[in-house]
Amino acid sequence: MMKTRLKIYCGVILCCGLAAGCSTTKNLPEEEVLYTGIKEIDYGQKSKKKAKKKAKQKEEEGVITSLADAYKAVDDLLTQRDLSVLKRKEELTQEQKDSIAAVQRIEEEAYETAKEEVDAALAYAPNNALFGSSSYRIPFPTGLWIYNALVGKKSRFAKWLFDTFAGTPVFISTVNPKTRALVAQNTLRNYGYFNGTVDYEILPEKNPKKAKISYTVRPRNLFRLDSIAYLRFPAVGDSLIRETFRQRTLFSGDPFSVINLDAERTRIYNMFRNSGYFYYKPEYITYRADTIQRPGFVQLQVVPADGIPASANKRYYLGRTTVNLFNNDSYELTDTLQFRDYTLYYDGGKKGKIPLRFGALRRNLFYRKGMLYRQDIISFVQQQLSEMNVFSTVNLKYIPRDTTALNDTLDIEITGILDKPYDGEFTTKVTSKSNGQIGPGLSFSMSKRNAFRGAEKLKFEVHGSYEWQTNSTVQGRSSVINSYEYGTSLSLDYPRLIFPGARKFSRRAKTSTSFVLDATWMNRANYFGMVSLSARAAYTYQARPTIKHEFVPFRLDYDELLSTTATFDSIMNVNQALYVSMRDQFVPSMRYTFTYSSPRKARNPRTFIFEVKESGNITSGIYAAFGKPFNQKDKKLFNVPFAQYIRFLAEFREEFRLTPRTSIATRVGTGVIFSYGNSTAAPYNDLFSVGGANSIRAFTVRGVGPGSYIPGASAYSYIDQMGDFKIEMNAEYRFPIVSMLSGAVFLDAGNVWLLDADVNRPGGTFDISRFGKDLALGTGLGIRCDLDFLVLRFDVGVGLHAPYDTGKSGYYNMPKFKDSLGYHFAVGYPF
Repeated sequence: MMKTRLKIYCGVILCCGLAAGCSTTKNLPEEEVLYTGIKEIDYGQKSKKKAKKKAKQKEEEGVITSLADAYKAVDDLLTQRDLSVLKRKEELTQEQKDSIAAVQRIEEEAYETAKEEVDAALAYAPNNALFGSSSYRIPFPTGLWIYNALVGKKSRFAKWLFDTFAGTPVFISTVNPKTRALVAQNTLRNYGYFNGTVDYEILPEKNPKKAKISYTVRPRNLFRLDSIAYLRFPAVGDSLIRETFRQRTLFSGDPFSVINLDAERTRIYNMFRNSGYFYYKPEYITYRADTIQRPGFVQLQVVPADGIPASANKRYYLGRTTVNLFNNDSYELTDTLQFRDYTLYYDGGKKGKIPLRFGALRRNLFYRKGMLYRQDIISFVQQQLSEMNVFSTVNLKYIPRDTTALNDTLDIEITGILDKPYDGEFTTKVTSKSNGQIGPGLSFSMSKRNAFRGAEKLKFEVHGSYEWQTNSTVQGRSSVINSYEYGTSLSLDYPRLIFPGARKFSRRAKTSTSFVLDATWMNRANYFGMVSLSARAAYTYQARPTIKHEFVPFRLDYDELLSTTATFDSIMNVNQALYVSMRDQFVPSMRYTFTYSSPRKARNPRTFIFEVKESGNITSGIYAAFGKPFNQKDKKLFNVPFAQYIRFLAEFREEFRLTPRTSIATRVGTGVIFSYGNSTAAPYNDLFSVGGANSIRAFTVRGVGPGSYIPGASAYSYIDQMGDFKIEMNAEYRFPIVSMLSGAVFLDAGNVWLLDADVNRPGGTFDISRFGKDLALGTGLGIRCDLDFLVLRFDVGVGLHAPYDTGKSGYYNMPKFKDSLGYHFAVGYPF
């Protein structure tokens, strides 16, 4: 151990010495030149000033060339057939201007997409690259210094230093700029820039053994689609193409892009595969393009390839199904069961039991004998079988019934290997909770797959976490309140709906049922300790990838304060509403959540979430049936008061993609909770709050509201800044910096309010006349590090307006700039 440490220390000392006097090129091979990065990629763009001047000149002279072919005057200008039709922009009709603007957008999008792909083709990081950049380097190339100092050394210590610290030089020959330029030029052509060129130049530095590379990219004019015809397909195939014509991905005026051509080929291929053509392949569809008839445009024909085998033009039907079910520790099949059109082979062991009940398997086979082969249904079956979480591998194979030319039947063979029954998981993580607090967490869980031979999953988990708030308030006082919690849960999950008649709802849909028991102990430093017990049943139904339904028909929570501090008791004594929300109580509830997410390929992805939760109404209804009025207060369940309320929550998110790597992400959320009947206030955990790392980042967790109320320097802020009504709005401009680093500029606004006046929280009720003043407003900057599997985020929020009296007049009422800053380190994007 001492020798190892000595080597490391000596290595560090030697590295420092080498860094002071060694060259980065001293011992490079004679014929090689060290690559020091890309100097520039020149797309022929002029300075902004010249570009604006040219744009103004074009506006005065006429319509920009290569735009809009919808009208004859514009078309003649584009093809340069008749220069006499030049018009001033103001002479065009609004419809013509809109057409020109639409084509401009198409060309701008095509250019940005092609540019990103070309940049990727030309990119190559030199030694000591800064975050993988092709142009920026760390100023101390220690690895190269050590390489040149120790290459070829024979001593064991020198070899150890070389192997441990030396960096392999990146040579110009390694980068191979000629090949990269050729790949980039082919990329331009793939995106419709047929006349595009990419050239390179090697730029030697003062040291002739070092050089940079400069690339010159000239996209030139973009070729676009003109006419599109589908020819020579068989009668059935031609009919299918006509029936699905509205779903095509090729349109007149679009760029002649290989990406678009591949998308249309894939669409037609999927259409045939979903119509019984089992042996059809994408390469059976080809294109013919004519660029001569009309300069700058392509006359396109979509035709079948030559030499397609007869089997590819035949439609097939599904036959019998064979299932081979292997245990994870045995590859023998000793037993057989027959179920109508299904045959099951398995190893029943000494007792002869089926390791997986056939009914659990059959529920996921969404096809029947004699049905026309459909790729989408079969793919869905494959996905459903995999998501049963009982197989380590599962495969579907299709076998022709016979080899004759008249055969049109495919038998199905399913082979599945059951996974190991037990699974353990130990997780360390950073939690980011809905209340805005963050901190480290630990959890350990044990699971049993296929617990009752019906693909169920039984899971037991213990967990704990420590949390802290992430900044101080505008007032400058510390509100770093440390909290911890620990708990356990027991859950039983079914990959199907568990209730009578559920099978018809499960056809071609992702469904699940969960039964959960939870127990959590929470401690909020300087305030209280609480235990929360929960039991619930939840159903999930997703028939389409974009829409998801979650229904919790039964949930019973029990909250009990185990301990309180004198500070907490004093707050409770003067605030009856807070006392009601924090007291020991049962919360019998139901909840429904609807989630819509746009398709993955949507240019501007959006998500809409709507949730409604009610508590105590059924219980009060039962009491009413036995003579107690529905609105009577202080009714009890098991001698403990129960909550009665209804809660609505809605959130809309949309990301506007400006370029492939820049976007504006937005979020608007609102929520309201009405307490009535047996309750004057909702439970504390269901109230709304704003502020923190995932909310208004210029303010601390629960640092705003309700309304214009502020508790001053008391401890009230942590407990009391909750409300019955919430509005929150966020916007964030996201942009790349270098490699895995990206940045953000954000603007956050929002607040919470009370529905009923509270003398202990003056200004807390919602008042439309004060809405603008009651909105807390903050801006700020952020840095994100995307590690693919994890996004690390650091945000600095800057307060612009606090909804309460800060002692400073005007809309910008931050007393001191340093006190208006909020610092947040978090995991994942805020929305």
